[in-house]
Amino acid sequence: MGFRSARRWKRFGFNPGVAAAIAAALATSCFGSAPKAASLNSIQHIVIIIKENHSFDNYFGSLQDPKPSLPHCLNPRLQDRCQYEMSDIPDYYRYAKNFGYAANYFTDARGPSWPNDMMMIAAQSPRSDDPPPPLTGWECPVNCYDFRTIGDELNDRGTSWRSYTEDAYDPFRSIQRYADDHTHNVGMPQLLADLDSADFASVAWVRPSPADSEHPGYDIHRGEAWTVSVVNAIMRSRYWSSTAIFITWDDAGSVSDHIAPPVVERLPNGKAFRYGLRVALIVISPYTRAGTVSHEFLSHVSLLKLIELRFGLEPLTFRDRDASAPMSLFDFAMPERGPLVITR
Repeated sequence: MGFRSARRWKRFGFNPGVAAAIAAALATSCFGSAPKAASLNSIQHIVIIIKENHSFDNYFGSLQDPKPSLPHCLNPRLQDRCQYEMSDIPDYYRYAKNFGYAANYFTDARGPSWPNDMMMIAAQSPRSDDPPPPLTGWECPVNCYDFRTIGDELNDRGTSWRSYTEDAYDPFRSIQRYADDHTHNVGMPQLLADLDSADFASVAWVRPSPADSEHPGYDIHRGEAWTVSVVNAIMRSRYWSSTAIFITWDDAGSVSDHIAPPVVERLPNGKAFRYGLRVALIVISPYTRAGTVSHEFLSHVSLLKLIELRFGLEPLTFRDRDASAPMSLFDFAMPERGPLVITR
C-alpha cells in the first residue's frame, strides 16, 4: 500500500498494521499453524528394558552375513557354544527388522551382570565381578556405595525417573541414598499403573524376575513373552508417540562373540576390563524407520549419553562424556509411526 493510499484509508479509521495482524490471525485460525519439526525433544520418555546373558552372536547371528558358524541351540534354557535362530525368538527379530538395532553395541565391563548394571546408571563400577550370593547381598548394606548416578543428575534437573524391578537386582539399591527409596525403586505392577496415569517417568529402567530374564537356566520363550508384554503396554498407552524403548542384555553370558571388543581400560592386575563382549541393542520408537541398522561403536554408557543429551545433563565420568549416543537409530524427519502390537 503506498503512502497516499495509506493516508486515504486512515481517514476512514483504517490502520494497516491492525489489518495485517487480523489477516495473520485469520490465516492461523483457518489453516492452523505449521507443524513443529520433530527432534530429539519429541522423545519425552526413554525406557530401557534389561535382559540377561546373551551375546549378539548367540541371539542375532542370523542377522549377520556371513552367519557365525555356531550350531543351533536346541534347548531354550541352555545356550553354551550355540546360537538361536529367528524361529526361536521371532518377536525380537520382528522388532529388530520392523524398527532397528545396533550391530556394534558392547558391554562396558568385561565381566558379568553387576559391573555392567552399575555402568548403565553411573558410567563406573567399583567391582569387576558379581558379589557372592544371595542376591540380597548385591545391594546395600553389603555392597553399598555413594558415587553419583544418572538418577542424581535427573533429580537435579527436576526430571522424573523410576527403576521398575520384579525380584531382580536393582543397581540403584547399591547406592546408599536410594537403598530404601520406594519412590524411584518400585515393583513391576507400578509400571502398568504409571502407564495408565498422567505421571509416567521421563526415564525408566525395567528389569524382570529371574524366571523372565532369559538368564541361562530359564526359558527364553517365556522371557521374550514378558518383554513383548511390556512393549505392548507402552504401545497401547498414551505415551507411545513420545517414547523410545531400548531392549538390551546386561552381559554376553557364556557364548562368545566373533567380534573381539577393543581394550581401552585394564584392571590393576593387567586384566582387560573395558570393553566387554558385544550384545544386542534393539530400539523401538515412532521415529525409527523399519530396517534401521546402526554400525557406529556403542556401549551401555551410550544410553547414558542419550539421556544426558535429551535432558541437558552433565556427564558422570569420562566414559559417558566420550561416548557416542545412538542417534543414528532415529530419523526425526520421518512421519511419526504407529505402534506394532504383537499378539500371540
